[in-house]
Amino acid sequence: MVDTPMPLTAHLAELRQRLIWCVLALTAGFVVCYGFSDKIVATLQSPLTLVGPPIKVDLQIIAPAEAFITYIKVGLIAGLFLGLPVMLYQLWKFIAPGLLEHEKKYTVPFILGSSVLFYSGGVLSYLVLPFIMNFLLSFAQGDIKAHLSVGYYVTFCVRLMIAFGLVFQLPMVVIFFTQLGLVSSRLLAYYFRHAVVLMVIVAAMLTPTTDPLSLLFMVLPMLLLYGVSILLAKGIERRQA
Repeated sequence: MVDTPMPLTAHLAELRQRLIWCVLALTAGFVVCYGFSDKIVATLQSPLTLVGPPIKVDLQIIAPAEAFITYIKVGLIAGLFLGLPVMLYQLWKFIAPGLLEHEKKYTVPFILGSSVLFYSGGVLSYLVLPFIMNFLLSFAQGDIKAHLSVGYYVTFCVRLMIAFGLVFQLPMVVIFFTQLGLVSSRLLAYYFRHAVVLMVIVAAMLTPTTDPLSLLFMVLPMLLLYGVSILLAKGIERRQA
């Protein structure tokens, strides 16, 4: 059976339909999460501390509408996190017509794998947040008092979570390129030292601050994920052989 190429107008109509579904997913997530915005901010203000004394970040507003805008932002971002599987599914449905039949069977593993890894990165960033904040706020000594803007602090936490979520996509990227034959487990192992340097550069670009503790907490999972990626690439090569 020969595939019939879709005209440009059909592609644009398909793209519009997928974007509408993504907007609906984001809207539904926002409606659900906005009611919990204050609780989400309170959770970020007093993050879970696994080791050491509990921490509570003193927050304040420096503009009349800052609290309102922050709650809107929290609702949107939390809604984005909640609707991520739906958005990934719509993305896959858009590119699926251009894939071969045996490639389409990776839809569910792709969506589940990407979502789980992204959420795992977000959870890890929340767990290391107390260590990072304790380190950064420890420099507020003497007459310097640490009273952070609620908008800045929420933005800091969100950027940290997104950075960790993106970093945790490394195994999915390696699986994709291994399937295409662009990388191999031997190539990944050979360029390990180069990858370490690249990881440090990427971590410095993604983290909200360039303090050494934030870099360390991001580079260590990247090294672990790189090792897991090598094992996954070996598994794919054995299966293809």
